Amino acid sequence: MDFTSNGILYLMNGRVLFATNAMQTDFHVHYAATLAISLKENIQIETENGKEEYRVALVGPNTYHRTVSPGKEMVALLIDPETYEYSSISEYAEMGKVKRLDVSEFQHLIERLWDLYYGKLKDQEVWDLHLDLLRSVYPFQKLTKSIDERIIQIAEMIRKEIPDSIRMKEIGKHFSVSEDRLIRLFKENLGIPLRRYLLWVRILESAKLLKEGKNLTEAAHAAGFSDSAHFTRTFKENFGFVPSLFFGHLKSIELRFCEIE
Repeated sequence: MDFTSNGILYLMNGRVLFATNAMQTDFHVHYAATLAISLKENIQIETENGKEEYRVALVGPNTYHRTVSPGKEMVALLIDPETYEYSSISEYAEMGKVKRLDVSEFQHLIERLWDLYYGKLKDQEVWDLHLDLLRSVYPFQKLTKSIDERIIQIAEMIRKEIPDSIRMKEIGKHFSVSEDRLIRLFKENLGIPLRRYLLWVRILESAKLLKEGKNLTEAAHAAGFSDSAHFTRTFKENFGFVPSLFFGHLKSIELRFCEIE
């Protein structure tokens, strides 16, 4: 990717919001699905089938594509395909394809998207906006069930401890639940599989350490990655970006962590 001006990347667990006016990528594939919204002019997305212009596009997981829209203000929401929210809209997306959506369904969010673009939103407001964007694709219901207290404690333990040292069997034994039931309860309660949650915690921990000044190798090892190449590959596979855009002397994008209770 080539970014010629600043943007803001908002990192949350299982999802990312990227506001920029310098989206110009090489052809790539990433695991996350992407909801791309132009704030004013059409953006251009190219696949193997050619170039198309969009105001709003839903890019399915593992879609080979590139976005070439320098100088055009836009917001891209990248979301893990294994989250509850994505599963709620998945029938509107196709793996490996780009779908055009009606911009009129998103007009009521444009003012808040501009606020996101200029960095004016608080963490909870960023979280609420990402949900409203997805509900503009399809008005799914929020997870409203009471969360199992054991799952809350397990998620907190994972965030506090080094993910590399955590084993599901050990967690289950500690909370008197079998490994299979633990995996099922975690997805039912938090809307994301435990193994994906662990991966996102590792990615976020690495990113925080890099922002604090650790080098790539130190941050990768501390968060449970085998080496810096493993972290870089995982980061790019999930986001389509390389870490150097956000960390170190080559960084050109502001990074924000949205901590949601």
